[in-house]
Amino acid sequence: MSLFGYLALDAHGVEQRGEIDARDERDARTQLRALRLRPIVLAAGALPEAQSAAERLAAAFEPLLPRAWMPTRRADLATLLRQLALMLRAGHTLVQALDAAGRLAVKHSLRGHVGALAAGLRGGQPLSQAMAARGRPFTPLMVQLTASAEASGELDLVCERMALDLERQGELRRQVLSTMLYPSLVLAMAVGVFAFLAVSVVPRFAAFIEGRGNRVPAEAQLLMDLAAGFSIWAPWAGAALAAFVLGLWGVTQFERGRRVVDRVLLALPLVGGAIRDATMTRVAWTMSLLIKSGATALESLRIVRRIAGNRVYVAVFEEAEHRLLAGRSLARALEQRPVPLLLRHMVAVGEGTGQLDGVLDAVAAHFRSRLDARIKLMTGLIEPALLLVVGGVVGFVYYTFFKTVMSIGGGGQ
Repeated sequence: MSLFGYLALDAHGVEQRGEIDARDERDARTQLRALRLRPIVLAAGALPEAQSAAERLAAAFEPLLPRAWMPTRRADLATLLRQLALMLRAGHTLVQALDAAGRLAVKHSLRGHVGALAAGLRGGQPLSQAMAARGRPFTPLMVQLTASAEASGELDLVCERMALDLERQGELRRQVLSTMLYPSLVLAMAVGVFAFLAVSVVPRFAAFIEGRGNRVPAEAQLLMDLAAGFSIWAPWAGAALAAFVLGLWGVTQFERGRRVVDRVLLALPLVGGAIRDATMTRVAWTMSLLIKSGATALESLRIVRRIAGNRVYVAVFEEAEHRLLAGRSLARALEQRPVPLLLRHMVAVGEGTGQLDGVLDAVAAHFRSRLDARIKLMTGLIEPALLLVVGGVVGFVYYTFFKTVMSIGGGGQ
């Protein structure tokens, strides 16, 4: 017996929806006629829920919205992975889960990626190979985790872990951007106020004062000189800044130059600590995911080397691979600077107790809390410093403006 969903009209012409068990479609139609129902739609499985006219109209226009044409982002992948985890736990096959996720996807790019994965599975490929063949947006980490999950039979659990990891990365990115947004807006407004008063307002009052035979206040003269100098040197300063940015970009295109820049960033007082904590959070969390999914320590090091980002740490993990192949333990392989002592010690504890994945989870949480504290500290230092600078500049401009206005009524020599 199979389940058939139907939409039918009864003897009074009223729509009736439901499900019926039958041997085949012909048997299902016979049963419906016995119930004095005239089927309009009859299909194997449950029919989708009925939609109102407004919902059908929204669904029709949804593919035309600008959001539907945007590229696939981290949040979209997290949603896809959570959907796959839920549907696999509900008893769907992987192909059925991908087909359903493709129908639920709003973005055309995501729908194309999901369709390619489903086609690969129908062609006999495992999901990990289909991801690797598709490339972006599926990262090497996702491919490795999926391959490990396929071997261990825990694909639903690993999909949920990968979704959580992507959500944490997105949350960290939003936190950093929101931290820098307010100071940037304040600085832009201060520059705008300074430029407006120095270029447009104060010179007019100064010309009016000179026309009356009075002497322009020294502050107003300084402000006008600064504005004039800025108008002369601004193009040169812009060209120098552009040359510096282009030169820095050119240096980072070479491995040695990128390593030098990354080493300098690590040496900066506040920025270096934030980079170190962010890298250790990502590394510990990723290694925990990989080891929980059945990957070896060597495979984990190879994956985290690709996602470390900072070239100093890339070299460290590459050297750790060689040490691991030479027979050292993971903790001994990581005995290098700038790997924090805490990570090395906890890895040794995890290896000794056989609970390396759980220990790495705790280490990732520790470095994440440190990173949050550093970001709050940076925010607490940046905002007062900017407010002090901006307040000083704007206060000087306003002081100059009002002194110039007051000098109109005074006599000059």
